[in-house]
Parts: sequence; structure tokens; C-alpha cells
Amino acid sequence: MTVNAVRQSRPGRLIRYGQFVLALSRAKSVLEFSLKLLPILSKVGLAWPAALLVQRTIQPLTAIQPLTAPAARRVLIIEKAVFNDDALEALDGSRELQVFGVKRAIVKAMAVGLLPRHIRGDDTYISDDPAAQRAKARYRDFCRAMARHLIRMGGYDLVLTGNWAYWAERELGAALEEMGTPFVVLHKEGIKPPARSELLRHLFRRTRGQFMGRSMLVYQEAEKEHQVYGGITREDQITIVGMPRMDRIHAWRRRAAGGEVPACAPRPMVLFLAFLPNNFLPSYSGIDSDLAWDELCRGSLRALYRLARENPEIDVIIRPRGQEVEETEALAAACSSRPANLRISADGDVQPLVQAAWVVAGHNTTVLLEGLASGKPVVVPHFAEALDQRYAGYLVDLGSAAEHPTSEEEFGARLKAHCAAPPRIAAELSPAAVAALDYWTGNSDGCAAERVRQAILREIGKCAGGN
Repeated sequence: MTVNAVRQSRPGRLIRYGQFVLALSRAKSVLEFSLKLLPILSKVGLAWPAALLVQRTIQPLTAIQPLTAPAARRVLIIEKAVFNDDALEALDGSRELQVFGVKRAIVKAMAVGLLPRHIRGDDTYISDDPAAQRAKARYRDFCRAMARHLIRMGGYDLVLTGNWAYWAERELGAALEEMGTPFVVLHKEGIKPPARSELLRHLFRRTRGQFMGRSMLVYQEAEKEHQVYGGITREDQITIVGMPRMDRIHAWRRRAAGGEVPACAPRPMVLFLAFLPNNFLPSYSGIDSDLAWDELCRGSLRALYRLARENPEIDVIIRPRGQEVEETEALAAACSSRPANLRISADGDVQPLVQAAWVVAGHNTTVLLEGLASGKPVVVPHFAEALDQRYAGYLVDLGSAAEHPTSEEEFGARLKAHCAAPPRIAAELSPAAVAALDYWTGNSDGCAAERVRQAILREIGKCAGGN
């Protein structure tokens, strides 16, 4: 390009930037405007306008510190359900840290502009395709340039996310690490039975590769082993902190034991955490398997319908995961007409239901551990396929902390027995419950949030100290 062409291009560029800022100021929804424009900006490499847009979408998630308070470090979290609960449980109320949130869709919008479609997935990100490798390099360069502007605009000291393998965040994490800004994962997934962990370790080595950020905060020792033995993360990058959102459950249990809050609903209530036949089995990301919890799933639903039909004074709540409501409804349709005292719903937060329940039941879910931490009796159906040794490695084993009825009839009978009288909540948990919570959540003491806070402050302190 000639000198004259360069000179002519500068006014044109200023005009375009001016038009961009004017359009941004007039937009009704900054988020909607950003989601449409960010793929274009990343594609053409305009890092400053992209950073300005991203900054405009960021919102404070914890209180602004008063001027008289010590200067708080700024943590930017990439928002995600469940992870948000863990992050805010740990960081809300801290005088040293203030939390800001950016929508995950914003990061994805930037990635879409540069990454080809066939690698836009957590399980397809690793590719030998030279064009994909070049696209990743371009996206990392863009992230590095954009992040320099963003960090200067917002004063962020650390970026926190919920999983190391989110495809749109891989190059962002690597770019931040190269810049010296900590990219830290507070890993929200930590419940993996042993056989499932082994399966995923081998799979992720081929499809997800390695963590490219600063450090990983995990719930418990089993997740640490999964990451290290799977070649995902180095041992010196991992800190075990426990499940932060479990802290509030421990606090509720102690209040309920002291009579400060109701320990359960006035009417007997069964909370059942629904599961599908493929729950935690090898049928993952295109892998075919002949294993399925077919009879365990259907038999559990039959027992719940029978319990509700024969005991109209008992409320039965079947709680599927949000994305599994339709499949659960279809399975339940085989159980004849629905009694008026039985409800299938994924609406709202599950914790009020755990607190209201007289007994919590289910299979292979974190909510059973929340039931244990709440001091409620926990019943895990253990019949049909659960008695087959081929399935043993795919069970979340709670040991003697839970009851394990070995038939459909016994399952219903145990639930009914727990509805004969309200649960008696004790301030301190049984040794069996403590052992189960330590193994699966790393949090039997209610102090995980403080461990997370200290770990984040250490990472920020290392940067401030020049390490």
C-alpha cells in the first residue's frame, strides 16, 4: 500500500469507528447488538471495538465496594448455570474481591467469527486439519489483542470460568495466560463414577487435549486424579477446594437443627431426582453401548406412582434435569394415570425442594449429596441393572450414608416409611455422610467458599508479586 493510500485510509477508519460508537450508543439492547456484531469484528480483526462491546455487556454481580473500603481486586466470570452458584457462594460478600459477569454467548460470538464449524464443540475441538489450526492461531491472536483492551477498560485481575474444555474459551485462556492474566477454572463437574472417569480420560485425550490456562480448582481428590491421569492438567496446577455451593446447605442444616427454620414441609413429601436409562453410562458423544438403566428407571417410576396412588396424603415430586423433562414424561406415561399428588417438574431451584422433603431419592446425581448435607434420609434404588456387576463402575456409591433397597417394592416401602414422621435434623452429620461428602464433593465442613477465595487471592497475588 502506498503512503497516500495509508493516509487516505486513516480518515476512513476514523469515520467507521465513529459510526460504530454512534450505533452502539443508540442500540436498544447492547447484548443483542453485540451478539450480532462480534462475529464480524473478530473475523476482520478489530480488537478495540470488540473489547468495547464486550465491556458494555459486562455487569457487576456483587456489590460495589465503598470508597472507604480496601481496593478490591476485580474478578470477571464467564457465566454458566451452576458455576455461577459456586462462584458467587465463594466470592459474594468478600471485601477483597468484586465479581463481574460476562455472558458465555458473548465469548462464543467472537469465536464463531474465526473458528470453523466442525471444531465448534467441546468434543470436536482437537483437529489435525491445518485450516483449523490456522483458525485457532488467528483467534488466539485476536483474543490477545482484545483482552489487552478489555483488561485495561475494566481493570480485571483474573478471569474465572466453569470448565477447562469449553471450546470458545480455549484460545482465550491461552491468550490470557500468555499475557500474565490468570485464567482459572472453578470446575463445576466433579461427580464421575470410576468406570465413567476412565472412559472420559481416554476420550478427552483425543478430543479435548490439554488445559491451556493458569490453574484449576476442583471439588475433590477423584477429580484431581481424573485430570492428572488423563493428561488434562499438571498436578501443580490443581487445588482441591470442595463444592462451594454446599456451604449454604450446611448452614441451613444447622439452622434447621436449632429450630430457626422449618426442617421440612407440613405434609409428607418425597423428592425423587429422575434419571434416564443412559445416565452416566458409556453412551457418550457417539459411543454405542448395550448398557442401560432400563428396568431401574422404569421400576423406580412405577414405585413412585404406586406410592402416590395408594397414599394421597403424601406429595411425590419427580424432578428431572431441565433438558430431560420430555423424556421423563414419556417414560412416566407408561405408569397409567397420574395421581393428583404426584408432580413432574424441573421449574425453579432444587434447594427449596430438598429443604421441604421428608426423604430424598434418586440415582447418580449431585442432589443426593445435597440431601445428605441437609440431614435428610437418602434412598437410592438398587435393583435390576444396579445389581449387575457390569454396571458397578458406573454407580455413584454413597455407602452406608444412603439406603439401597434391592427391589421395586422395597424402594416404595422405604419411601413410605420415611413419610410416617418428619425427619429429625441433627446439626452434625453421621460419619458415613461425612465420608460420602468428602469423597464426592470435598465439602463436609461447609468451608469450601473460603478455600476458593484464598486460592483466587493467591493467584492474583502471584501476578502482583511478579511471579
